[in-house]
Amino acid sequence: MTTNKETTFKKINKEFLKLSNLTLEQLEILNKILEQKEPNISAVVLKKLEKNEKNINKLDLKLDDHIIKTIVLYKPMASELRHLFALYRIVQNIERIADRVIKMVHLKQKINDIELYAKITPKLNIVVKQTIAMVNSAIISFKKNDKETAFSILKEELIFDDLNRHLLKTAVKEIERQTDIQTLLLSMADLRSIISSLDRIGDHAKNIAEASLYSLIGKNLMHQQIDENPL
Repeated sequence: MTTNKETTFKKINKEFLKLSNLTLEQLEILNKILEQKEPNISAVVLKKLEKNEKNINKLDLKLDDHIIKTIVLYKPMASELRHLFALYRIVQNIERIADRVIKMVHLKQKINDIELYAKITPKLNIVVKQTIAMVNSAIISFKKNDKETAFSILKEELIFDDLNRHLLKTAVKEIERQTDIQTLLLSMADLRSIISSLDRIGDHAKNIAEASLYSLIGKNLMHQQIDENPL
């Protein structure tokens, strides 16, 4: 016979699956938007993003409520409690990733220097795809209890930071070749904010991986330098 606690855990896992899938869908839509050199985004795409964002916010609130109630009502065992604490942290980071997606969409619409953006697009696309892969792997590490994948994200995030720095340097070099300084600087500010948002999403992916490891091995790796595999 299924207990109330087991039913609640199943409900939480189902809602988490919906949340993570919606956020990954938002990232894929963002990827397609950033691949386009033109600033205009179709009304259909914007409507889809808005609908997903509303559903993500609803699931975020639901999960917060269910996690807290589960801890209070069912007095979970140590391993279950660790799982719930980790899940709470992961949900927070996923919701912030979704917020960053919407921010980047708005920034993309503001870029006026299409020539500058077109030159940056190939390298930007590499970073975007790497970002999506990191988030996806971090979420999978939690869903599948995969310690090795979670740890690999912590190491990969250092390489990801280098990619972002290189992308920013490339954008700065393009400034030296432009003549319309006012338009260029406005576009550069928006482009830099997009790169910064991608960097923050990388940080959130790392936070998810750290929470996943905490759930699995009971070790908190936040704010620690990762020199060797702690497993």
